[in-house]
Amino acid sequence: MSLRELKQQAARDHVADAAAPLFTSDGYMATSTRKVAAAAGVAEGTIFNLFGTKAYLLLAALHRSVPDMVTADQWAAEARTMATAGEIVEHFCRTGREVSDAALPLVRVFLEAATVDTAVAEAWHNQEAFRLEGQTWVLDVLAQRGWLRSDRDRHDLARDLWVLAAPEVHLKCLDAGMSEDDFQRWLGGLLVDLLIAPEHGA
Repeated sequence: MSLRELKQQAARDHVADAAAPLFTSDGYMATSTRKVAAAAGVAEGTIFNLFGTKAYLLLAALHRSVPDMVTADQWAAEARTMATAGEIVEHFCRTGREVSDAALPLVRVFLEAATVDTAVAEAWHNQEAFRLEGQTWVLDVLAQRGWLRSDRDRHDLARDLWVLAAPEVHLKCLDAGMSEDDFQRWLGGLLVDLLIAPEHGA
């Protein structure tokens, strides 16, 4: 990455970090680019130069609290040292909890805004494609260790993992009164049944 690209990325990160608390406190519709510009100390035009639309500013703010592929690779490396398939699933849930603690408030904003703004809906679709790809490290590690169930197609396992670990599911469980600890136990149990060959169960 060139020096110019590094400076542009730093500017994007700065503005996204300024926007995040405004989105979570005021909501998407009430958070104007003018307010974000004032909070970030930049010209309003800079926001459009950096992100194109407010929807992609929201997406950038969310990306600041979700892992990139480098982080996913680190998690996979840690998982490869674990002694059992159950420990790997626990590791997946634990790292997911770390992400959700930071990301869920913005996810809620995203989901609400996507119902009324097609640009936000498109940005959310892109984010979910990113999540689908980013979560497959757990399948790869289980397969490398010989612990991934072989009676189902890997594509189907990746899809079902994507659905069960979806932030929408997480939010619905919390809204229904489930504690965070209970949700993690519930999700972990489902993922053990979904992913691990019976002879290698936790």
